[in-house]
Amino acid sequence: MIEARHLRVLRAVAATGSFSAAGRELGCTQPAVSQQMKALETSVGTPLLVRTGREMRLTQAGEALVRHAAGILSGLTAAEEEVAAIAGLRAGRVRLVSFPSGSSTLVPTALAALRAAHPGTRVSLEEAEPPNSVELLREGDCDIALAFRYEAAAGAEDWSDLVVRPLLSDRLVALVPEKHRLARAESVSIGELAREPWIAGCPRCRGQLVEVCESAGFTRASTSRPTTIRRSSAW
Repeated sequence: MIEARHLRVLRAVAATGSFSAAGRELGCTQPAVSQQMKALETSVGTPLLVRTGREMRLTQAGEALVRHAAGILSGLTAAEEEVAAIAGLRAGRVRLVSFPSGSSTLVPTALAALRAAHPGTRVSLEEAEPPNSVELLREGDCDIALAFRYEAAAGAEDWSDLVVRPLLSDRLVALVPEKHRLARAESVSIGELAREPWIAGCPRCRGQLVEVCESAGFTRASTSRPTTIRRSSAW
C-alpha cells in the first residue's frame, strides 16, 4: 500500500537529486529518507531510483509515480482541509504563499484575525511571485496563494480551474518628486511621462508597465529596479 508520506519523500528526492538534500528540505535525516524510499519500493514491488554518482535518478516506474504524486497529494490535502473546515478549524495547518508586498500589507492582519478566531491553526508562509505561486497551489504544495494578475494584459493567466476570491483592485499610479513639473496636475496621462526616468517593480510589474507604455505609443528603453526590501511594522 502506497502511503502519502512516502510519496512526499519521493517527490523531494526527485526534485533535489539526493537523499541528503531531500532530508534537509523535509526536515529529517538522510537515513530516514533512505528507509522511507526502501519501504515505498517494497510496496510497489519495483525499484524507483538508481544511483548515478552522487545523485539519484528516477527509474521509469519512479517517473510514473512522481507524475501521479502531485494529484494524489493535492487530493489528500483538499480532503484534509475540508474535514478541518467541517470540524470548525479547531486545529490544523495552512500553507500560505504570498507575493512580497502582499506579505507586508495584507497578510499580517489576516493572520492576526485567524489566530484570534482559530488559535489552534498553524500557518506557514512562503514568498513567491505569480505565476510561480499559482503553480505551487496547482501542484498541491500550498493551500492558499495570495496572488495578483493584470486582467487586461496580453497573456493574462487563466485561473478558471481555481477557487478565486477577489480581495481588491489596485490602480496603476505614478509618483513624482514634489517639485516635478507635473506634481500639481490634477490628472496626468502616461504619455506625459514618456521622457522621464522610471523606477519600476518586479519583472512582472515592469513587463506590465512596458505594455501600458507601448499601448500609449512609446517604449521605455529601460527602467530601474529598487533594491531595498519593504519591511512592515504590522508584523
